[in-house]
This record gives sequence, structure tokens and C-alpha cells, in this order.
Amino acid sequence: MDRRVISYAHRGGSYEAPSSTIGALENACRIGVSGLELDVHSTADGVLTCCHDDVVDTTTNGRGRVSKLTWSEIEDLNAGYWFVPGSNASVIRSRPQEDYVYRDGANTGKMTRLARVDEVLESFPDCILNFDIKSTSPSVEPYEEQLARLILEHEAADRVIVSSFLDSAIWRLRQSNRTICTSAAPGEISEFYFTLVSGRKAAMDLAMRSPYVAFQIPRFYGEIELAIPQFIEVAHAAGKAVHVWTINDRTEMEKLLGFGVDGLISDLPSLVVPVIEERATHYMYRSN
Repeated sequence: MDRRVISYAHRGGSYEAPSSTIGALENACRIGVSGLELDVHSTADGVLTCCHDDVVDTTTNGRGRVSKLTWSEIEDLNAGYWFVPGSNASVIRSRPQEDYVYRDGANTGKMTRLARVDEVLESFPDCILNFDIKSTSPSVEPYEEQLARLILEHEAADRVIVSSFLDSAIWRLRQSNRTICTSAAPGEISEFYFTLVSGRKAAMDLAMRSPYVAFQIPRFYGEIELAIPQFIEVAHAAGKAVHVWTINDRTEMEKLLGFGVDGLISDLPSLVVPVIEERATHYMYRSN
């Protein structure tokens, strides 16, 4: 709760640089974000890799599931293949060849290779890191324990939060090591929300008994508006932070900051950083 307001670069700031690359992360840090949000998959040879989808087709010039490719195969792919600077999108297709600037060999390198989790932990010691587990058993060999081990090996437990859309991944991570912080699993968010509908005290008591440190939520889930003042106030009363994704509009950012959110997750580092600096206290982590 004392770390607020965190500016998270979603996928490294995927509207401003190729998604999930070291180059994107460096760009976001130069702009001044406090946190980096990244999705995690495991390769066929057990290398934890940052990639939004479970396939490389979306952003790279390759094809196939991350879990079926080796790190060597993924390392050789161009992760900036479908990125067009200034397009306000992570991926854009059917543009003139000259718009795809990262297909030119002179512009490859950090901007065109997907990042590994271990190098993110090592290269960005002054950032809060949010790792989102995207797959687990039975669809792939589970890697929660490996992720926990990497976090501890890099002495990063005080600046990492692990999230997932998969309840089982969160539970397995907690079983691996209870010193690593997690956000609320989807089922826990649902339980809190519907308890809150019934009564403030019951929801606060529920959250206080729960092991998560934060709710990481969209502003809307279908027709339900989750990120409302009552949700945030009760979460705070229980000692839980509230981070909202994925916010790319200034008006929405300002509204949520007015509600008292503790973090904004955005594809646009160059927008979210100044908005937080103008409207709230901008939290910055610094390693010892």
C-alpha cells in the first residue's frame, strides 16, 4: 500500500516499442515508469520467456507455440516484425513494407528479440516487476516453481508481484514459495466483488484473510464496472492495493487516479508517466 502510484508499462509499453523486448523495457524505463508488466511462458527446453500470446505468430516472423519451440529458435525470431511506430497498436498488418522499420537488419537487436525472465530480473533492478503466468498444467508443463526460484535467486521478492488469469497458477505459485507476492486470482476477485455487493465489512474481512497483496483488475468486466470508488476504498481498508489495466486514455487515467487507484497498467509509458506525475504521487522503486 505504500507503493503508489505505480506506472506499469504493459508488455514493456507495447504501443511505443515492440512488445516484450529488452528494447521496449529500456525505452519504458528511460521514460520513467515504475513498473514493467510482462507475460511469461516456458519454452520446450525450459527457458522462461516473455511473450503475450502462447504462440509467436502474433508479433514475430515465426510460427508455433512457445511451449513447442526451443529458446534458440525463439531467440532468432524478429519480435518487431509487425510493429509500426506511431500506429498506437502493438501489432498492425497490411501496411507498406517501409513502415515496418524493424525488419531492416540495421534496426534489429534489442528491439527485435523477446526477453527472458532471468535477464529482465537482472537488467532492471530499479523496477517493480509484474509477471503474468499465461499457461500451466495440464496444457503445458507447469513452471510456477521455476519462476519462484528465479525470483528468489535474483533476490527480487520485494519488488515482484505475480499474477495470472488462471486460479491454479496462482495457487501453485503460492505453494512454491509464500514469500513471493501475488495478486488476487480471478476467483478471488469475483468472490470479493460479490461479497462487497452484500456488505462492506464482509468484503473487508474476506480480503484481510486472503494472501494476495493487490487486486489487478480491468476497469470493466463485461457490463460490470469493477474499478469503482467503493471497490477501491474497501480494498484499501483491508490493506490491499488496486492496479487497473489496460488504460491508454488520459481521461480514464485521471478518473481512476481520482478514485485512488495504486497503479495504472498502460501500453503508453509516455502518457501514463506524466499523467501520474501531474495528478498523484508517482512511486519509484530504487534497489539498495
